[in-house]
Amino acid sequence: MSKFEGLNLAQLESKLTELKDLLEEVEEERLIILGQQNIHLPGKLVVKYEQELREIKEDIQTVEGLIREKSESI
Repeated sequence: MSKFEGLNLAQLESKLTELKDLLEEVEEERLIILGQQNIHLPGKLVVKYEQELREIKEDIQTVEGLIREKSESI
């Protein structure tokens, strides 16, 4: 069971907006942090950002699917 399945349509739409904003913030943060030239950044940091972005994108897809399902059943 998805962590979003108990939400109603309005809550899902709100969660989708929240997730898209989070995705944008993390992508911007990643560009700033990884774009720094004068400091050494561990390789784990790149993997951390990739994993976090992947998880957010998966959540967005899940929520979008649930919104479609609930919209069709109305």
